[in-house]
Amino acid sequence: MFAGILTLWGQYFGNFLGGLGISLEITVAGLAFALVAGAGFAALRLARFRVLRLIGTAYVEVVRATPMLLVLYIMYFGLGQVGIKLPAYWAAVIALGTFYAAQFTEIFRGGIQSVDRGQREAADALGLSRWQRLRKVVLPQAVMTILLPSTNALADIIKDSSLVITIGLSDLMARTYEATSATFEPMDMFLLAGVMYLVVYLLLSRVLGRLELNVQRRHG
Repeated sequence: MFAGILTLWGQYFGNFLGGLGISLEITVAGLAFALVAGAGFAALRLARFRVLRLIGTAYVEVVRATPMLLVLYIMYFGLGQVGIKLPAYWAAVIALGTFYAAQFTEIFRGGIQSVDRGQREAADALGLSRWQRLRKVVLPQAVMTILLPSTNALADIIKDSSLVITIGLSDLMARTYEATSATFEPMDMFLLAGVMYLVVYLLLSRVLGRLELNVQRRHG
């Protein structure tokens, strides 16, 4: 039994690995988009002007209330209805980035606000500008608060990248379905896909765990 499973896995491993590569490309690109957009909207949420705070809050609340799959469909099918036709790859990247930017907005905002108010007042007393205070005082202390939830968000992005099968991308899940149709062995094929997702998650967790440990040592 196990020999048969391993033989089947060996036949499809290369194909699955190619699909995993596409999944990881989309994940990394979507993460980069989410980090940049999340930082921007976090700045709006922390802005002095009320109208800017309202814009940031509205974005977070609307996206949080919207399922990831719906965001993906809006980017691919919805925009196409108004003449903006995005390739499936970029629709997936922008959808993931847009959806998770809301989560990173709150992660960044929470991290920055976790820094003791006295630290900011001390920076002001030293005559530091707003940017210098953020770069030299606030962000170094906010990193630890930001790092753990960011790791969890990354794991969620990897899992949600599997939704891109619905717009025709040949990611890991798409290739799993194709292999299932060819072999009529759904359990074996989905088990292989699950193992590959698990390995990626464990590797990322280890890397990020080491990063967190290094940050703790540096600021401990």
